[in-house]
Amino acid sequence: MITGYLIEKYNNMGNAYTCNRLLEEAKNLGIDLQMIGACDSFLTDEGVINQGKVLEKRDFVILRYKGDLLRTEMSNLGRYCFNSEEAYRTYMNKYQQVKRLHSDEFLIPRYMMGTCEIGYETVAKRLGRVFVVKGLESSMGREIWLIGNADEYAIWELKQRKDKEFLYEEFIQGSAGVDMRLYVLRGEVIGAMKRISDGDFRTNVALGATTEKLEITESFKKIGRDLYEQTGLDAMGIDLLYGDSKPYLCEINVMPGIKGMESTTGVNVAGRLMQFVKDTVRE
Repeated sequence: MITGYLIEKYNNMGNAYTCNRLLEEAKNLGIDLQMIGACDSFLTDEGVINQGKVLEKRDFVILRYKGDLLRTEMSNLGRYCFNSEEAYRTYMNKYQQVKRLHSDEFLIPRYMMGTCEIGYETVAKRLGRVFVVKGLESSMGREIWLIGNADEYAIWELKQRKDKEFLYEEFIQGSAGVDMRLYVLRGEVIGAMKRISDGDFRTNVALGATTEKLEITESFKKIGRDLYEQTGLDAMGIDLLYGDSKPYLCEINVMPGIKGMESTTGVNVAGRLMQFVKDTVRE
């Protein structure tokens, strides 16, 4: 039997849709997949300890935890890691994304990276007087702010650590409250949807955005191939903003949730992912 670990935040993630679907589809395929919480584990000279036991190596690991040293050590618990720890670590960072990624099929918003102490006027001169600020490793719409004037920046700045770094991006007005999400598996776009938010410039399903199924176009397919070749990520979500001539790359997600994609497109994303894992381990 093929065995693996699903590395999450806790051993029990309750009703977390993505975790439960992966466990369900693994069982359907005869895979012994055990969920391990990084926050319920610790490291010693013996190895990774969870529930009082040293975790033995398995065939594979699926990473869904963003930590640092715990994630790195736990990624070594499998002969194969989905996504690879190196790619996961690199492309969690939003600055690395805009710095490294490119395609003829999308544009990159103008951007800056620095602490909050660079000041509103410095950012506004380069990106416009309305801009977006992102935490470098944020997800699910957390640590993303729309700054519209100097007063808003001053209020935001007061709440931030002075040495924390942020990504600043121009605000793409034509995509306010709407964007596109692609789900890519080993370079193949297996699902695409439009996300629409009512009253929020962020479009995360976790924040209440509604969704519509999109046709998988040739442009989407090329974006999926391009970014897989550049990142090596086995599975990723690609978020695109609507532009006049081409879409803009908003960001990629190294551990995308699948609830919205499955319910919107009808694609069995969890099943496709677990079948891919099974086939890869067999090879």
